[in-house]
Amino acid sequence: MIYFRCWYCNRAIVKPDELAGKRFACSCGRRAKVPRRSGGSSKVRSLSDWLVESLVYGGAGALVGFMLSVMIFTRIPLVRRPIEVTIAMTAFGLVVGTLFGERGINWLGQKLRDRENR
Repeated sequence: MIYFRCWYCNRAIVKPDELAGKRFACSCGRRAKVPRRSGGSSKVRSLSDWLVESLVYGGAGALVGFMLSVMIFTRIPLVRRPIEVTIAMTAFGLVVGTLFGERGINWLGQKLRDRENR
């Protein structure tokens, strides 16, 4: 049995293991999916959800990459080709933010909470 909660109404739901990955309508009327393991996410993401998440997290990653490159150049003024490095770090931040997005933020937050609880 897989135990999880609806992503929208937080109602506790129990489904058999055979239904893992299947979509269904919760009693609140929202579409949900049965996660692969207990406690997993039940949110069903559409193409527009993926696009918005990529834009938000990718844009934030690009901004962080840009700001890091600016901070590096203010500390180390003798870097050759600063524009190319800035573009590369901004692009790297965009790719990392797009690929890891919310999962990466949640993973980082979990690691920080684990460290605080020691």
